[in-house]
Amino acid sequence: MGADVGGGAEKPQKGKKGLRRPKRRISIRLDMTPMVDIAFLLLIFYMVSTVFAEPQAMEINLPPSEEEAPAAESKILILRVAEDDQIYWNIGDQEPTPISLEALPKLLQDKVYEVPGLITLIKINKGARYERMVQILDRIEVVEYRMRQAQKQAIERGERAPTEEEFSYTFSLGPWTRLDTRLISEVTGSEETEDTEGS
Repeated sequence: MGADVGGGAEKPQKGKKGLRRPKRRISIRLDMTPMVDIAFLLLIFYMVSTVFAEPQAMEINLPPSEEEAPAAESKILILRVAEDDQIYWNIGDQEPTPISLEALPKLLQDKVYEVPGLITLIKINKGARYERMVQILDRIEVVEYRMRQAQKQAIERGERAPTEEEFSYTFSLGPWTRLDTRLISEVTGSEETEDTEGS
């Protein structure tokens, strides 16, 4: 930072005689350019060195093989998320039944014990919110946690604990098709729209 010092004009004193010189006024001008440079350097330093919030990612375990494994319809529980975020469930050729997000964990837990080797297939309409899929997957994790806790407690009490096959929860994501739109339209009584392909 620099300063320019300049002398002011001398004004003669009126009505006084002598050898005393009038005081000289000094004007100062500060050069702010170096301070601006330092401010920008600090800003760049903090931008480069700051750790920003990492994007949240959802971990989904995929099967080891790309081969399709056949499964009976009676062992597939289908969760459909309609355009208005309403969830419907059915097994096999049953009619889809609406269910709330809060009641979903109990349904999943009951069905996974009732139907050994149950597979949950999640189908989401492209008009539904992405947040709804995340909420469903969170509920599946809650069910798995509860079942593992029940297995652990059964072992501690010396009782028969459910095997891995009996409580391991398997789920998959499937595309929304025209058949799904037709089934939901029949349940709700609404008209089927032309744009029915899902995510």
